[in-house]
Amino acid sequence: MSEGPSSTAVGAPVVPGESSGETTTAASTDAVDEALKTRTMDEAPIGITIADATEPDMPLVYANAAFERITGYPPEYAVGRNCRFLQGEGTRDEPVAKMRAAIENDTSTTVELRNYRRDGELFWNEVTIAPLRDDDGAVTYYVGFQQEVTRRKKAEQAAARRAARIERERAAQELLLDRLNGVVAEVTSGVAEARSRSALERRVVEGLAATYAGAWIGTYQPAEEAVVRGAAAGWTGDDEVAGEDAVAVDESRTDPVGVAVTRAVTDRQVWIQACTDPTTPATAVAAVPLHYGDAMYGVAVVFAENNSEFDDHERAVLRSLGRTVATGINTLESQRTLRSEETIELQFTVMQHPLVDVAGALDCRLAYRGNVADRDRSTSLFELSDATAEAVRAAADGTAVTVHAVLFEGETGCLVELSIVDDSLRGLLADHGAELRDIRVDSSVARFTVEVARESLARSLADAVLERYEGGDLASYRHTERREETRQEFVARLRDELTDRQYAALMRAYTGGFFEWPHEATGDDLAEAMGVCRSTFHEHLRAAQRKLIGAILDR
Repeated sequence: MSEGPSSTAVGAPVVPGESSGETTTAASTDAVDEALKTRTMDEAPIGITIADATEPDMPLVYANAAFERITGYPPEYAVGRNCRFLQGEGTRDEPVAKMRAAIENDTSTTVELRNYRRDGELFWNEVTIAPLRDDDGAVTYYVGFQQEVTRRKKAEQAAARRAARIERERAAQELLLDRLNGVVAEVTSGVAEARSRSALERRVVEGLAATYAGAWIGTYQPAEEAVVRGAAAGWTGDDEVAGEDAVAVDESRTDPVGVAVTRAVTDRQVWIQACTDPTTPATAVAAVPLHYGDAMYGVAVVFAENNSEFDDHERAVLRSLGRTVATGINTLESQRTLRSEETIELQFTVMQHPLVDVAGALDCRLAYRGNVADRDRSTSLFELSDATAEAVRAAADGTAVTVHAVLFEGETGCLVELSIVDDSLRGLLADHGAELRDIRVDSSVARFTVEVARESLARSLADAVLERYEGGDLASYRHTERREETRQEFVARLRDELTDRQYAALMRAYTGGFFEWPHEATGDDLAEAMGVCRSTFHEHLRAAQRKLIGAILDR
């Protein structure tokens, strides 16, 4: 029967067949392991604590150096205390309750909670606790691992805040787009469908009021330096926030509407001003300038119920809407000038002008005969007295005048098609919906006669022209009446201008299909029908055509 292993004085078993000097005992191995474990725990980069689960309140019996680096508490302070001394007002109940439940159930868990360092500074602590059991399976100790995760938590919180902000902005953008799509569609359709300025302004304010608290549009009166309120919809108030019927353009104003309107007119930019009166539903007002080129037509005033309704995106949309409305007004004003029975006629004299330079070089007079628009720029037709085509081209060479064609040259002068580089006057007329009626030029001065439908636009145009041309002057300013000729009156007037032969030639040519291609009736056929020779028929027809075309183009 073999013998069992023997033990050393320290009780370590001896392996049979080996001398006592060469044996390695379990006790010595355990001693090395314990020393290594202790050193590992002491020098570990994370905090390690051990709590006695058999003692009331589970005091700590061990804390390593990393625990002190993380918390500021040395082992001498920590040992003998429950680790709740790390907690404070900033510590949430949920992770603490989770650890308590794990201890009660003899299980492990990991939580993240806010703890306090010894100097009172808050930090994020990732804590893992795990039970240690004896040979009978009873929990005798709880080991805890602490790792500071403040930087990671801040990064996670920043990412979460950014994601939440992006989501809020996305939702706000969707809401903004839905709202703006509605107002843009309504305002744009109103501008396109309106047949008068008053109808356009009504549609615009109704479209704005469907999205905002309310809106009104005012006409700018340069003579009074004021914006006169017109069409309105929704809440526009009658107190300090809404403004008076005529809002003076005055830099000294302090009321929200006055400040916004003044800045919109002077800066020609959308101006947003907070409303400070808590008794009104409006918290902000936006003044949108309605200008087309140099012409200031007025201001649209929009009231919002919360300041966020006027952010940068909305400011850009309002600016675009202002331009759309101003373009529509300009179109209607131009049509009004052409149709109006009463207009304002202005005559400007300008001494420093390219046409004056040409007239001076040729020592001649220029008379305006109309515009043509089939080139890449608008051109004008002028009769030049006592000038040859060659002389005209030479005089224009090197100036701001471009000669495109000489249409006719005779003994008394020539008919020239020309344009002016950087024709500022034409742009000013278009901006104000004005109609050019006449230009007379000699070697010292150019006289421009124009018509405008509204008093406010006439004054604005006069200011713009005099500001643009040095030495310019407003020679006359008068109201004129112009009755629109009916179709029947036009036909009757034209018939009176035609001789019987001219009228007969025109009627036979039109009804006989002479103007179709190929001709349904030839010149010979029509001449025979009139009982004249072919050349006489064409002479009568050309005279009739010339009078007909003149009646149309000279209206």
